[in-house]
Amino acid sequence: MDQQACGAGGGFAGTAPPVRGRRPARRTAAAVLVLLVAIAAAGIGFAVSGGGAAVDAGAAAASGDPAADVAARSAWRTASADTILPPKLAREGTEAYYRLAVDPDESCGQLPADFVKALGPAGCVRVVQATYVDSTESVVATVGLVVAGGTAGQRAALFQNWTADSYAKKYSLMPSAYPVKSTLAAGFRNAQRITWMSSISNDGTYIAYTVSGFLDGRTGPSAAALAQGTAPDLQPDSPPVQVADDLPAAVLDGLGAAAKNNADGRKS
Repeated sequence: MDQQACGAGGGFAGTAPPVRGRRPARRTAAAVLVLLVAIAAAGIGFAVSGGGAAVDAGAAAASGDPAADVAARSAWRTASADTILPPKLAREGTEAYYRLAVDPDESCGQLPADFVKALGPAGCVRVVQATYVDSTESVVATVGLVVAGGTAGQRAALFQNWTADSYAKKYSLMPSAYPVKSTLAAGFRNAQRITWMSSISNDGTYIAYTVSGFLDGRTGPSAAALAQGTAPDLQPDSPPVQVADDLPAAVLDGLGAAAKNNADGRKS
């Protein structure tokens, strides 16, 4: 990863996001669909995995194009944090999330043991994450990217086995919140996590995730409530649920563009 942002030396102090009224909360597939179309157009082939088979948004895993495969695998090393975890992440309409800092700890040891176990033989090579706050300063989210290892076959198996909807209900798999000192997210810790969601690239190389909560410090649901979806804050129109659904795809979108640039450079 480019030392510009994600290596030793730590994160960024974000500028204060603008404050404006939140539009009525609602969940829509339109923003995600636009992202998936953009990802498919990039030619590297990322996908969002649901409770069943993942939705193929591009080329199949192990497509046989060495340049594309190498480009996809190396994108996280060559792209800057401003590409992978940009200062501003847009959701739907005019809503945006602003980066407060990038976590200087890129080790896989910060992932929950059950998350690492779910990666199977592919395992984990690196984790890059940052914490964001929304434009109304009411919702906070830690957004991360997990780089898988292993062989092409092991990563393809990871793609087939990763069930984002099912895993999102498992408290033990939820990545940790990344609190940022001296910012609005200084108090965002594991007890304040409301929900999480993930997306996986269809070659199994990358898993993007979002862990979200409220900036008012309210406590998140218990493991049982998360599994059953019974907590009021877990409803589909809840802002933390909406952002957890949307931002992983946005991260893979940016990485897909970086991978395309890598592939184009190798062919030229």
